[in-house]
Amino acid sequence: MGAPLKNPPVYLTLAQVRFNPILKLGDFLPSIQESFRHAGYPDFNRQQIIAIQLTVQEGQSPIPTPVSQERFQLGNVERTHLFILDGQSLTLQSTNYGRFETFSACFLEGLKIVHDAVTLAFTERVGLRYLDRVMPQHGETIEQYLEEPVHGLTSKLGGRSLYSYAEAMNEVGNIKLLSRVAIQDGLLAFPPDLQPGNMRITERFAAFSGVSAILDNDGFVESREPFSRQAVADHLDAIHKVVGSAFKTTATRYAFAAWKK
Repeated sequence: MGAPLKNPPVYLTLAQVRFNPILKLGDFLPSIQESFRHAGYPDFNRQQIIAIQLTVQEGQSPIPTPVSQERFQLGNVERTHLFILDGQSLTLQSTNYGRFETFSACFLEGLKIVHDAVTLAFTERVGLRYLDRVMPQHGETIEQYLEEPVHGLTSKLGGRSLYSYAEAMNEVGNIKLLSRVAIQDGLLAFPPDLQPGNMRITERFAAFSGVSAILDNDGFVESREPFSRQAVADHLDAIHKVVGSAFKTTATRYAFAAWKK
């Protein structure tokens, strides 16, 4: 997102690739886990989750059916980087983002480990998502940090604001961008589809309580392509530019000046 900020507001970053189904993923798990361990991710956890699968029969309404799925978590000792692997995707969550180049290289290293073990055939979706927490300091207002289009009606309705939400979906070339801004009072919150588990959240984000805004920028490319780490890297780079532009469009000059201090 441009030149590094001294105090960037990002508190969680995700990269994900969805690929061809690997029904016997468990057979490859010992090799995958050992490679991740040597790469610096010794923390391992196996999870059973329940997903809803819609079964469609001609002339009838879709029937929801609960399906049990297994997924594996492989994290570092510091609990700041966590890979999540299931039979159709690999995700990297980080609470210590740093720079895009470093984060992208880390994810691609994990993708290589999976590919070397199972030989992936194709990818179907590449995504990159950033969660930023905008926290005004004493004597400041959230409006000073955010551009007017995402302020909502809070200032016009009167009374005490409890919640404000804005969402936009745009298509930039082959990249779709879902951009959300939620303004609320209280402690740090996560979108309902994301759970950090036992990941270590940076103290300044976890400790702050008050009016803040969560900027949730989720960019992705959906296209079936033969597996190529270089193609995934190129997609991530292109998505990063689009997400960075959205971030800069949402935050004010005042905000960037504050984050550079």
